[in-house]
Amino acid sequence: MYLSQLILNERQPQVYGDLGNAHRFHQRIMQAFPDEVEREKPRQDWNILFRHEPDSEVVLVQSDIAPDWSRLPENYLLHSQVKEVHLTVEQLAKGRIFRFRLRTNPSKRDKATRKIIGFFRSKDQKKWLHDQGKKHGFSILGHNDNDDQDDNAHLEVIPSPSIFGIKEKGTLPIRIHTVLFQGVLQVTNPEAFIQAVQKGIGRGRSYGCGLLSLMRVS
Repeated sequence: MYLSQLILNERQPQVYGDLGNAHRFHQRIMQAFPDEVEREKPRQDWNILFRHEPDSEVVLVQSDIAPDWSRLPENYLLHSQVKEVHLTVEQLAKGRIFRFRLRTNPSKRDKATRKIIGFFRSKDQKKWLHDQGKKHGFSILGHNDNDDQDDNAHLEVIPSPSIFGIKEKGTLPIRIHTVLFQGVLQVTNPEAFIQAVQKGIGRGRSYGCGLLSLMRVS
């Protein structure tokens, strides 16, 4: 797995234009990866995830294969750094504690209408994350199912700009409501957790959601 840190040159008109259209920015990130037209879903195949950090020019990118950021337009980036990371069950063993950051789209699919329904209240968003933890092998430190969700000191829900984009004229626009979760988690199932880190969590992963960033707690 490869982690990239990009510093955007926000004085570049191309950068400014891409940031205003989530689909265009997705295409720009994908430009750093091989042109394999036979692949129907290269982002999924290579587990490419990214997050534009709030109020900054920093973009973090995670991928199964090494990117080549020199393929982006000249002066698009002020700086890029790539490092290879090897995830193991030992590193993410049961009981390990990490600080985390996750920008995501808390939502569900309505069983009757099949429409996607977003969660907009902080309490519902936190419950969504706790439910994701049960599925993906982690728990928010200090939480149990009897807790008042809004009193969890180990979890912050930070307002995050909605994602907007247009694929092409005549198509419905992309609109994704997002929040930024920050807090402390504990690994409960290493195998499931590694899958979550590699593949991302929630919807909107093509457009800057789902990347679960971790930092060891000393």
